[in-house]
Amino acid sequence: MPQVMIIAKNFMDMVASLPAMKLDNLYDNFYICEAVLRSLPLLAKKYVLQLIYIEEPTSAKEFKEWLLPEGFSKHRVAIDRLIQLRVFIETTDRKNQTSYRLNPKFQGNLQTYLKHGVVPRESMSSSITVRLPTSEELDAYALEQWEVMHCILMLSC
Repeated sequence: MPQVMIIAKNFMDMVASLPAMKLDNLYDNFYICEAVLRSLPLLAKKYVLQLIYIEEPTSAKEFKEWLLPEGFSKHRVAIDRLIQLRVFIETTDRKNQTSYRLNPKFQGNLQTYLKHGVVPRESMSSSITVRLPTSEELDAYALEQWEVMHCILMLSC
């Protein structure tokens, strides 16, 4: 159970305060899953992405092994937020050891996103006159952006 109670001050706090059944119904929608992922603290995002293709529960002990000693407070905040949003489902085994696994609906929608890039949308109307870039133009733009980022990181420009 989360150790920190949240008082709804913003949209994500309000989402976290929803009953479990309503949250699970929200996770039927890919866009909600994406919004929740984007709203998570950085360490929580890292945990979600590390477990995106893992079906079995991961023990709390294993999570602690991933931490540096000074990261425990951020870890606790991340785990609490993931549980409150039902992104993580917490289980306790016979030995009273806690484990976490991703919410199956949330996990499935994010896996689809990672496999296909975007969820298929409605087809565009033929009345739209904006020309979409070609694959080659997108590749050229991506390469240019990559080189700019590399230049900035290496400070060699």
